[in-house]
Amino acid sequence: MTTTTVRDASSVLHLTAEQLTPRDAVFVYDEFERHPSNIVAAYVFAGAAEPEGRSVSRAQVRAWMRERLGYASLFHRRLERVPGDVDLPYWVPDPGFDIDHHVTIEERASWSWNEVRGRLAEIAAARMDLTRPPWELHLFDGVREFPGTADPVTIVVLKFHHSVGDGVATRELERKLFGTAASHPPLPTTDRRWSQPGALVRAAAVTPYRFTRFVSGVARTRAAARTVAAKAAENLLREPIPLRPATRFNRRIGATPVFDLVTLPLAQVRAAKAASAEHITVNDLLLTVVSGALSAYLAEQDETPSASLGAMVPISMRGLAQWNSANQLCQMSVDLHTDLGDPLERLYAIRNSAREEKQRWADPAVIARESRMQTSPAWLLRLAGWARAQRVFDEVDAVPLSNTTVSNVPPVADRLEFLGAPVISVFGVLPIMDGDGLRHLITSQGDQVVIAVSSDAGMLPDPARYGELLLRSFRELSERLAPQR
Repeated sequence: MTTTTVRDASSVLHLTAEQLTPRDAVFVYDEFERHPSNIVAAYVFAGAAEPEGRSVSRAQVRAWMRERLGYASLFHRRLERVPGDVDLPYWVPDPGFDIDHHVTIEERASWSWNEVRGRLAEIAAARMDLTRPPWELHLFDGVREFPGTADPVTIVVLKFHHSVGDGVATRELERKLFGTAASHPPLPTTDRRWSQPGALVRAAAVTPYRFTRFVSGVARTRAAARTVAAKAAENLLREPIPLRPATRFNRRIGATPVFDLVTLPLAQVRAAKAASAEHITVNDLLLTVVSGALSAYLAEQDETPSASLGAMVPISMRGLAQWNSANQLCQMSVDLHTDLGDPLERLYAIRNSAREEKQRWADPAVIARESRMQTSPAWLLRLAGWARAQRVFDEVDAVPLSNTTVSNVPPVADRLEFLGAPVISVFGVLPIMDGDGLRHLITSQGDQVVIAVSSDAGMLPDPARYGELLLRSFRELSERLAPQR
């Protein structure tokens, strides 16, 4: 996410045109109808936003958001593509910015949680209009039956395009938006000096430099690939399994996304981790929970795969690589060892596989090999995005690297509130896409760990059953760990 640090209310953003890096532009070029590039975070606040059953007004929410527009440039800049995509696109100040295009009160006399779940899945699946600043704020007031609460709650949903940042950057922005500061920075100043003809002239001027950089980048990544291959041959690092058996979740997605939450008590998660006789992380434990539920669900459908399945697990490269992009994540491919029946045996096998992947991504040669994107020209990135959109998953027997996504974002450390109401839960909604129709986003807030599950109604017609299997998987793993304490 392109943000500027605001230390106090006197700090003022200055908006200028800024060209996207190749790593960020990929999220623009890769996007199509069944492959949205959205990040969606939801914040649940205790009680309705207004006392005595009165609904919060659109004017109130607009005023609340307007006070906070000085925190980030993403609120004010829209995308401009260079004609013919001969160069990377730009973020440019939007002279026609209108807050009403971005703030939505999901109006209804009252909402049930089941109704909100369906609407959240739709919000995550809908592509954003990049001719406007790439963000939306949705508010659901008076939501009944939210898990673990007896009283109605208010849910505020922040959605933005993945090209402006990753999940780690979300944590930075939400601390500012929902923090308890008494004052906020003023609206930014703007430099509107950008034009398509000027961008074309600049593209022509830098073409020789970009070509030289691309050629040298190809040579560098090929040399790095040879180094990685040599290390793998000497067992100094382990490359992930290249192909996994395709499951029902690795097909073309349909038009009806589904979404659900599973909540685990944080104290029980910590107790299970502490009970292990060997060192494990919370992430190892939760990957094992997902592995157990996924294998059990497929078994119930008589669709047990012929070999172990894998998970795509994002890893932050902050501190590992010197990148200037807003997105600083790479994708680990972790073996879920679904072919192992014993939960404890599976846990330690997943722990080892995750550790090997982390070690692999910390290797300078691997980082250099995977940096080829950073010197790729715009036309090549767009061509690669087009090629990905042509892939057909309907009849494939195998898929590359992974079958599902399991993303774990860091917890919110600060107190968050909205119109004076304290936060009680935070979760995210991952949009599904062709070939990746079952995705998990894990967050923690307060005394809860939340597993948010996104899928397709044709692939997962009974999300409640999958939620039950997640809970059962956690219970079985906890029981197997308990004797070790």
